[in-house]
Amino acid sequence: MLGCVETKRRPKRLAAMRQTNNNNNAVTTGFISKRKKVLEDSNQNQKITKFFAVRRSSRKTGKQLEEEEICHLRDAVHSCCNEKLLDIYTCPIKGRGIKAGSSFKKNEFVVEYKGDMIDYTEAKEREMEYAKNPNLGSYMYFFEYKNKKWCVDATVETKYKGRLINHSALRPNLKTKVVEVDSSHHLILIAKRDIEEGEELLYDYGDRDPLNIAHSPWLVNS
Repeated sequence: MLGCVETKRRPKRLAAMRQTNNNNNAVTTGFISKRKKVLEDSNQNQKITKFFAVRRSSRKTGKQLEEEEICHLRDAVHSCCNEKLLDIYTCPIKGRGIKAGSSFKKNEFVVEYKGDMIDYTEAKEREMEYAKNPNLGSYMYFFEYKNKKWCVDATVETKYKGRLINHSALRPNLKTKVVEVDSSHHLILIAKRDIEEGEELLYDYGDRDPLNIAHSPWLVNS
């Protein structure tokens, strides 16, 4: 099950940061030969399909396409195979960021925002603890799913690159989405439009808190 939800990520304090439901009408193309009348005259109980094979469409149904896409997403999330398609670079102003090492099509899965999936209460406790260290960047992404507040805490440095993707409210080329994979939910980033190889990957953190904006105006003007 795939579902979009509104999400927001806390800003970094140190460095500003694919169904076509192709309802293929499974066309069963029966064709009626001129021989039908002869066949009916000889035995009206005979069916035309006894003499001529019915041609069937080899096109996939919408349900088949949906199942394939879900299977592909499951494999991509579990294997983290897209991590190798992302390149880390350093910007003098924003610090580390991510560029696309491959092209992506609109709505295509790009990467998971990986970290500790925790509930809101624990997230706020961690946030207060992190605030004691001014040199510690914030990589906490708060969102709501099935009427419950969650957070992906990616503060701890790991090999996963989704945490390094920078913010843009004006020109994002990614968007967040919550998906269920094998009964657990994951926060992923998908292409908002076609993305070319070499483009910096950007998404809107969604933080519109007035205090945060006052402290980090780049949340709305970048």
